Amino acid sequence: MEPAYQETVRRLMFYDFPWDVRMAGRLMIWHLYAWPPTAVVVGSTSSLFTRSEVTSLTFGDLVEHGLDSPRGREILRFVNRGHRGGLVTAEHNRFALVALPVTLIRWLDSYGHRPLTAVERAALFTFYAELGRRMGVRDFPADPFDYLAARESEFAFSDAGRLCSERTLAMARERVHAWLRWLVRPVIGTLLMPGVRSAVGLPPPPAAVRALVAAVLRVRRLVVRCLPARTTPTTPRTRRPGTLRQTPA
Repeated sequence: MEPAYQETVRRLMFYDFPWDVRMAGRLMIWHLYAWPPTAVVVGSTSSLFTRSEVTSLTFGDLVEHGLDSPRGREILRFVNRGHRGGLVTAEHNRFALVALPVTLIRWLDSYGHRPLTAVERAALFTFYAELGRRMGVRDFPADPFDYLAARESEFAFSDAGRLCSERTLAMARERVHAWLRWLVRPVIGTLLMPGVRSAVGLPPPPAAVRALVAAVLRVRRLVVRCLPARTTPTTPRTRRPGTLRQTPA
């Protein structure tokens, strides 16, 4: 029988907060750029788009099928093979695996249409701790918030982080209408923590943009509260109809 935490995480990510999960995940990427030890091993900047697409699809499959399902084990073999012999260490992975749930919880506390329950928060941390254990990351922090705060105190500017940030901003601009592209940099700058923003070389956004973003997110929260609950899941693959599997057996 599947552990209860996996179904809780699946419901949160695919039914209750799919848009919020995507937003928080995208913002978490800048944590990797802001911490110098991960900035230099994020990967070739020329492959950021391909890697982000594959990561989104494979992570969605892990959540959908479960960590110990045949598909889950296949994905974890693929991930672990990719990390074997490379520059990525257990501490790099621990940092990412902690940053993902903490960033999501922070986002939902600020912008979610409802608060998370204690059970849901615990399920998120359990999911990432179990994922880490299967990736060779032991000693998941007892207090993930304290752990991440300690790493955030080490954020500092690096050329690698700035370059990855600029490449990611360029990808984001390509995904919006041409007349909105000038907003991408200040909007993302508004959503990032000041320490993250300065570490990747982004200037403080204009006050008008900060006010606009805050207003839009408040209105969205009120609107979503009035919408009926989803009855069908929104997953990375349902957003990309016809997408083929991108991880080998």
